[in-house]
Order: sequence, then structure tokens, then C-alpha cells
Amino acid sequence: MERSKRARKPRTKIYYCHPYSAYERGSNENMNRIIRRFFPKGTSFDEVTAAEVAEVEEWLANYPRRILGWETPQMLFERYIT
Repeated sequence: MERSKRARKPRTKIYYCHPYSAYERGSNENMNRIIRRFFPKGTSFDEVTAAEVAEVEEWLANYPRRILGWETPQMLFERYIT
């Protein structure tokens, strides 16, 4: 295991995805697909209000996900904050 020179702690590993390789970014591509339900390709974000974006953010935060054991990100956030 590689260690940091200053802190002598284990280093953080960073993985990069290759351009045009959507299969390497499954979670990211899935989230983009969900967002496209609200804002299709070609949407001019000059015409999208902050309230519309906030509404989509709220919906996404309360959308249950299989990877989270069918809990929502909001539920997990609240559990770990308390």
C-alpha cells in the first residue's frame, strides 16, 4: 500500500474513465438518463428557472435506489447526520 509522504496515511486511489466509454461510468450515465426526463437534450438552460432545477434536485434526492437498498439518498443523509 502506498503511503502519503507528509501524513504517512494510505493514499487515495483515483480512477479515471476513458472518453466515450459510457460503460465505465454506469451510475453517472444512469443519473444523466434520469435528469434527461426533465431536461431533454437541447434544453436551453437560459430558460430553465432555479425553481425548476430545485424541483428536480428534490425529486432525485427522494428517489429510491436499488444500490442503496431501496432507500433514498435523503434518508441516508439524514441517518448519517443524526
